Amino acid sequence: MPGRYQFSLPERPSRDGWFRVGQLDVTTTALLVGLGVISMFVYAIGGADGPIFDLYFIAPFVRDGEIWRLVTWPIANPPTRIWVLLTLAFFWFVGHRVEETIGRKRFTIMISLMTVVPAAVVSLFDLTAATGIAYGLSILAIALLVIFAFDSPNAVWFFNIPLWVVASVFVLLDVLQYLGDRFFGAMLVELGAILVGTVTARQFGMLNDLAFIPRFVGQRGTAKHKRRKSGAGPTVVAGPWAAAEPAHTAADQTELDHLLDKISAKGMDSLSRAEKTRHNELSKKLRGR
Repeated sequence: MPGRYQFSLPERPSRDGWFRVGQLDVTTTALLVGLGVISMFVYAIGGADGPIFDLYFIAPFVRDGEIWRLVTWPIANPPTRIWVLLTLAFFWFVGHRVEETIGRKRFTIMISLMTVVPAAVVSLFDLTAATGIAYGLSILAIALLVIFAFDSPNAVWFFNIPLWVVASVFVLLDVLQYLGDRFFGAMLVELGAILVGTVTARQFGMLNDLAFIPRFVGQRGTAKHKRRKSGAGPTVVAGPWAAAEPAHTAADQTELDHLLDKISAKGMDSLSRAEKTRHNELSKKLRGR
């Protein structure tokens, strides 16, 4: 009505998801977080010794034939502490940063390798006896933070602390806690996830500054990743961690205007998945993010 103020929430960023639920693009990151949330209710219904226990990675049980534990351990997130919510939020942000850089298919491959390979090695070689246990998205979240931080060496956190320093401190604190608690299995799985993740990310066009990590396959990289890596100088990270994009060009503005006109005429749903991804990229670029 005339004279009445209207308030609208910011539009949810569009992502290249596998499918959509309502207005939500279900990416691999979103799927893992959603399963983590469901696991909380499974824990509440069945208790600590219920179905959620069957999701944990426990090395002796894997050796006894419960192979599925090599895959299911990240989605087991029992709500035993408030930190589990922060873990899921943390994984949501850093996971999407990496997924949008290398693409959903490559990201899914990388997450799968980071999940299965370290747990399989711990099980196969009986490295930790009865302490070979791990669960939760926190392990993969820390590994993804390491990948993103070392892929963006100029990115800084609060108080201009380099993000790679923050990631290194997080890993060190985890290792110290695992050692103190004698959770050697979780420690080896986390360190293994970091190792597998960095090597895989290197194959997919990330971590170009870490030349000591071998690259076994050729890569072309994504256009977005190449644009982001072309910037020089320090970057203040935002929302919660993002690297800078170069200034937009006149061609970018023309392309964005075309997409906005289509949205104005027919709505956001009129855009194809590729157009939504491009709209998101151009919008961030225009805002200088």
